[in-house]
Amino acid sequence: MSTPTTSEGVSLLNLILPKESVVSVSDAVSKAGAKGIFQIAARGSVMKEGGFLQKMFPPPAPEQHLLQVLVPDDNIQKITEVAVEAGSLKKVGSGAVFSISCINAHVGVSFPTEISSESNNSLTSPNSSTLEAICCICEKGIADDIADAALQSGAPGPTVTFGEGGGVRDRIPLLRITKGPEKEFVWCVVDKSEADDIFGVMARAGKITEPGRGFLYSIPVHSGLINVSSTVSSSAHGANMEQIISALDELKGGKDWRTSADSSKSQTLKTTFLENLVGLYCIVPRDYYSEIYDSVIDSGAPGVSTNFGVMIDADNSSDDQQQNEEWALVYTSVGPGSVDSLRETLSGKISELGIDRYAFYSLPIPKALTYLGG
Repeated sequence: MSTPTTSEGVSLLNLILPKESVVSVSDAVSKAGAKGIFQIAARGSVMKEGGFLQKMFPPPAPEQHLLQVLVPDDNIQKITEVAVEAGSLKKVGSGAVFSISCINAHVGVSFPTEISSESNNSLTSPNSSTLEAICCICEKGIADDIADAALQSGAPGPTVTFGEGGGVRDRIPLLRITKGPEKEFVWCVVDKSEADDIFGVMARAGKITEPGRGFLYSIPVHSGLINVSSTVSSSAHGANMEQIISALDELKGGKDWRTSADSSKSQTLKTTFLENLVGLYCIVPRDYYSEIYDSVIDSGAPGVSTNFGVMIDADNSSDDQQQNEEWALVYTSVGPGSVDSLRETLSGKISELGIDRYAFYSLPIPKALTYLGG
């Protein structure tokens, strides 16, 4: 197997889009130089305006898609601007775009990407960002409670994706007849000033500190524009509450006015957090995910999660068989000292399987919460 390309000048570009704008935005960013666009099916989360009947019989959650692509830092601003233009992302309810600075990325020789070893890390420190991404991995059926709690605390339209997950129990041979149970993943991107409160509210709603409930973590966002829909209105008025709040934000010069009247009621948690972890992500064709998943568990990692999707620009490949091929994103969180050894273990498995279409990337996780035993 050929030596992978390694770079520290890479960002993960994320797009949350309604179904109708996926094709136009993905085509635009692909023409701007983004390659390896991974699409995950998702649903939005909205508060329902209106009376009793509207709340008793709410409309279905809006269909969304989460797109992720690794982009060299020296091209991230251009591709972000192209995405904003193509998706009209400055409009309320149009979607979201945000980038996360990777610690590093390792890309197989046949993985579709523009990343090279010459990519330069030109971004400023993530500590300078005013945004933070929060993700909760939870049991199937719990995501709506967590998303609703986040919405009530001011998070703009949390996005829910689907997949699998496992942990310590998967190391017991008799229980490993199938992969981990179905999981739901709740994503939201919020202002840093609100992040601790929303993190705490989501943890309480999902009972994350209880055994087997899930894993909640945050990731610093380098830059972003968040305009995902947060409300569904049956009102005959010319604007819904979401648009009114957005207009007030502009008039007030920010969002501080939202919380100033209630600043004494903090929702932050007083508990023991896991700190300064590293998220290690491995993307491979789905046919190989089972072996990668098992390798993560066998390595001693505390847990593993998987999202499934398609590489929507695979039709640019010369291999027609790669069109509409499913891919898997397998990831875990470990201490900084364990990242290299885990990546070497997974690289050995990838080499054994003869895979040359793969990518590793790692992201900083400054804060996480789960059941710690005792």
